[in-house]
Parts: sequence; structure tokens; C-alpha cells
Amino acid sequence: MLISPRHSQKNQVIYSPNESAIGDGAGFWSNDLGWVDVLSATRFSSWEKARLNLPMSTGQDARWVEIGKALRHYS
Repeated sequence: MLISPRHSQKNQVIYSPNESAIGDGAGFWSNDLGWVDVLSATRFSSWEKARLNLPMSTGQDARWVEIGKALRHYS
């Protein structure tokens, strides 16, 4: 069963350990602000995750993280 982009849950964020280390914890991506804390991060759907490129990050270490995991481990 295919899920349309409109109905896909936005439960993914982009995280960079290197950006977090050099940015005093601001290691999550915001489309509006750049690298921010987890609560300010842009949330993406699985549909968007499959189609979008990751942003540039120090050491090219940006990766997708499920928001629940991000909140448990990085906030």
C-alpha cells in the first residue's frame, strides 16, 4: 500500500553529531534556521526522507533520526 505525501507522518529529523559538538548542542536541521536544537528542528515524513538530500554538515555526518529517538537521546 502506497502512502501519499499528504498522509505521511512527519516523524523524521536530520541530526549531525559534528554540528552538535561545535554548535553547543545545535545539531538538528531546520529548513528556516539551519542547525538548531531538537525542539526547533524541521520534521520530515518518510516520503520526504526518501526524496530529499541531506544538508551540508561538518564532516558530512548528517543523518536521519526518528523524532522519538532524538527526543530521548539528544534533548
